[in-house]
Amino acid sequence: FGSLGDQFLTIIGIALISLFYGKKPAIFYFLVSFLGFIILQILFLENIIERHVDYNEYFNDIRNWIISFTTLVVTAVILIFSISYLNNFLVNLVSKLGTKNEELDTLNSAYKNVMSKVEESEKKYKSIFETLKEGIILTNEEGDIIDCNKATEKILGFPKERILQINLHSKNFNLVYPDLRPVPNEECPGVKTLINGIPINNFEVGMQTGEGLRWLIINSAPLKTQGFGVFLTLNDITDFKKLESNQIIFNRYFETFLGNIEDYVVFKDKEGKIIFCSQSLAQITGYSDWKEIVGKNYEDIFPLEVSKNYKEEDDIVYKTGEKLIGKVNALYVKNSEIRYEQTNKIPLFDNNRNVVGIISIGRDITEILREKEIIQEKEGKINLLLNSAAEGIYGIDLNGNCTFANKSCINMLGYSSEEELLGKNIHNLIHHSYENGKPMAFSECSIQKTIIYNIETHCEDEVFWKKDGNKLEVEYFSFPQIQNGKVVGSVVTFIDISERKKTEKQIIGFAKDLQKLNSDKDKFIRILAHDLKNPFNSIIGFSDYIIKNIDNIEKEEIEEFSKMINESSEKAYTLLEEILLWLKVQSGQLSIQKTNIELRSIVLSIIENLSPLAQNKSIKLSCNIPQNIYIEADINMFKTILRNLITNSIKFTNENGEIEVKIGEIEKKIKIIVSDNGVGMSQDFAEKLFTEQISKTEEGTKGEKGTGLGLTIIKELVQKHKELIWAESEIGKGSRFIFTMPKITNNDEKTI
Repeated sequence: FGSLGDQFLTIIGIALISLFYGKKPAIFYFLVSFLGFIILQILFLENIIERHVDYNEYFNDIRNWIISFTTLVVTAVILIFSISYLNNFLVNLVSKLGTKNEELDTLNSAYKNVMSKVEESEKKYKSIFETLKEGIILTNEEGDIIDCNKATEKILGFPKERILQINLHSKNFNLVYPDLRPVPNEECPGVKTLINGIPINNFEVGMQTGEGLRWLIINSAPLKTQGFGVFLTLNDITDFKKLESNQIIFNRYFETFLGNIEDYVVFKDKEGKIIFCSQSLAQITGYSDWKEIVGKNYEDIFPLEVSKNYKEEDDIVYKTGEKLIGKVNALYVKNSEIRYEQTNKIPLFDNNRNVVGIISIGRDITEILREKEIIQEKEGKINLLLNSAAEGIYGIDLNGNCTFANKSCINMLGYSSEEELLGKNIHNLIHHSYENGKPMAFSECSIQKTIIYNIETHCEDEVFWKKDGNKLEVEYFSFPQIQNGKVVGSVVTFIDISERKKTEKQIIGFAKDLQKLNSDKDKFIRILAHDLKNPFNSIIGFSDYIIKNIDNIEKEEIEEFSKMINESSEKAYTLLEEILLWLKVQSGQLSIQKTNIELRSIVLSIIENLSPLAQNKSIKLSCNIPQNIYIEADINMFKTILRNLITNSIKFTNENGEIEVKIGEIEKKIKIIVSDNGVGMSQDFAEKLFTEQISKTEEGTKGEKGTGLGLTIIKELVQKHKELIWAESEIGKGSRFIFTMPKITNNDEKTI
């Protein structure tokens, strides 16, 4: 600064250092500046530092410089001491300001802490305020709504922004009393509290909203804080009102139930007091109204013996906590009549599974027991008839399971009781194999065909297997069991033909040649003889029953059994005549010898033979069978079957009618169909032709007579082939007679 003549800058530097750093640094700064000035001048004088100056001007001005320098020194000293005093003052002032600032920081921290707690409290208040299920409304002194929670929005059905625009004095909420009268606006709780300054508690009203009528409990209270008016709470009780309404409806249903149910219903508490009971119980115990029984014990309404029995049953339920089901008790009604009830007792539990009551439900089963006795009596008679029969008889359901069996059946099969057969699959139990031990498939069983095709089946060349594993040679008939027009099972009757088989073998041994010629004819006769035996079985069975029970049978039953015996006798006589007649006209061998038959040629030959008979009534016979259709059958038996069927159709076809022989296919069988446009018959009668023995014959359209044996012969010949035959017909529209024969697909054998 000295070399440049800027002493004023040096003074300013001294002043600043004194001000900010104190007296000592200012003196040090001054000494350094002064020493620097001396050294600089020495360097100039010694020419160590060359200075290009005008020395004349320099010396002229040196006087001014010395004056200035002196002024600098004096000024520096004054500044150092004066400003250092000012520095001390400022330091003290700053120190005091720092202390105050710390106090301010402390106050500020406390303020922030208080504000934080206030904000936290406000958040908690808001959280509680917004999550309350009750609606909350705050108003100012003029009735303007200034705040509400979310529950209020839900209850009123519109958003908060709209709610905050409402004034209680001017808004009509369309409130109604519980009896649906409108609530005047001045009677609304909020308005009333604003006007009178009094709280309103538990004010129940209904309010119409977009979701329907809501029921509310409103409480209002004045707010003493300045600027606030009313504090309102809205409690939605709509669901409670619905429950209350449902409870009323339930009570009505319950009373209606108790007043009209025929069963005896009793609700009892743990002390044995009746809480509720049905009107039916009141009526049988001599009370006019079931409510008169409420609060009473069993001892108050029943005889001592009955009430004691009921109490013992209740004690068991209380002790075990288990239901009492199906107990039958004698019940003494008001007129001393003894009736019977079947009782169920059900325990009522509390939350700890302790029995606190009993619900008892009783049903009068007196009439049921009486009907059961009647049914048992009838079943006894039926069982007596079944068990009196010499034939074995059993029934099966659609699955082939045994439903009943008579004594003859049980004894012949080697069982000791019916229970060993009931519910068992009879095919698997006694009919599982052929006589040679080859397994018999379920589908091959003739008894099952009865159920599948709704036809009667008969067999005499199969065996049943006894309990001990030995075979029982039998002849059986299987009849479909019909209920409501549907097949529900089958009834099978069979006889033991073991002795008969032995006799046949002996006859064959004594007269082998003769037996060979007549065996098949004898078998056929035996089949017819069995049909003759059936009526005699009925005659013997019913007459034996009458003899044994003559003192216990009513006149009507004797008359009914006598009619049955008379009908059976007439059937036996008629059948015997037909058998004798058939024996006179029937000849030839009956042994079955199957061969391959070309169907069309055989049918045409039979039609040709019967043409004269058809021409007598101008009936057209036609064959609609393609060539090269082959079946496997006994040629003579097949001709007999077809000839009898066509002859039967001619008999019942009017003049100028038509009879057609055609075929169809079913599985691997050929259906041969003889179709006519004759008088026909009911389908019910048609179904019986080959399932029941029909002895009565009808006259033909021109008075033709018949023995009624023709269809029987046909059926037996078809069954000898183990095939099926049936009829389809409608009155006035003709008939169709259908039977099956095996189809030959590869005709390499000899063909007729």
